[in-house]
Amino acid sequence: MQRHIFTRWLVAALLLSGVMAPWAQAAQSPILTLTAPGGVSKEYGLRELGSLPQVAFETETPWTKGKHSYRGPLLRDLIRQISPNADRVNVVALNNYSHEVRLSDYADYPLILAMSENGKMLTRRNKGPLWLLVPFSDHPKLSEDPNVQASMVWQIVRLEVLD
Repeated sequence: MQRHIFTRWLVAALLLSGVMAPWAQAAQSPILTLTAPGGVSKEYGLRELGSLPQVAFETETPWTKGKHSYRGPLLRDLIRQISPNADRVNVVALNNYSHEVRLSDYADYPLILAMSENGKMLTRRNKGPLWLLVPFSDHPKLSEDPNVQASMVWQIVRLEVLD
């Protein structure tokens, strides 16, 4: 009983002292930078990305086993915030892998910046915090296209609008 009371006291003391504040700040820390020609730039944290309209779907992917549910904002919605007529975006990963994506190629598909898998936030260990995805199970031809597969960048840290 005393151990339980001590644990509660310790957690409360840490919260009040600010030691646990970095976890709370993680939701506000920038995880994505969006840039456009002319020096326009905007940073987004998990909270900002989560406040955008979200799209969810279940799909199998070439990189996972079985069907999983994914949720996140549409890439085109995010890009339009900074460049309404853009079509080409360079998607850059944490390891500097990048791939140019044409939004018009995905006009008929929900191309999302997946933030969660099966209701849990994506982490670097499981391709997060952001993973560009389409519902492959609903559109099997997409999984056969090498350009589409190359476009499904994970661990995204930067989006560079090219036009």
